[in-house]
Amino acid sequence: MAQNLMVWLIERRVVLEERAAQLRKQLADTEAEVARLGAAEVVYQQYQEDAEAGHPDAAAWQQALEEATGGTPAAPSRPVGTPGAASQLLIPHHGTGTGTDDLPADYQKIMEIVAGSEGPLQAKDVARELGLDAVPAKMEPVRGKLRKLAERGWITRTSAGRYLPR
Repeated sequence: MAQNLMVWLIERRVVLEERAAQLRKQLADTEAEVARLGAAEVVYQQYQEDAEAGHPDAAAWQQALEEATGGTPAAPSRPVGTPGAASQLLIPHHGTGTGTDDLPADYQKIMEIVAGSEGPLQAKDVARELGLDAVPAKMEPVRGKLRKLAERGWITRTSAGRYLPR
């Protein structure tokens, strides 16, 4: 009886180890898909804002979106990240008469983190300060917001991809 119990224990452990390996692979595949979709969402939001503003790079955003999603996705039933008024940017260009109060709350928090830093920050540093895990699915939206702030003149992006206050 002890022999049969030992055989059963070993067989059961082997079966469970194989199942755990399958589940780890499934999880890794799912996390990769989530990260890919997160990146595509950032690209789509940037494209949409640029297209609404008549930005000349809108065609480049469309191409990047197609590459990120593996084709042209169907248009969403409602626009993603649409500004409140027609032709008004969600993230305005920084200039005279604009302040951080003109930014959405999540962008304001990012501005606080960058402004309070001792030196240049990477997207993962900002994500960590926001309390997010340093995984692609969490960092890509932060990276997209940092790029948007840099493009609109709120912060400075270095050639090494780090961000500084203006």
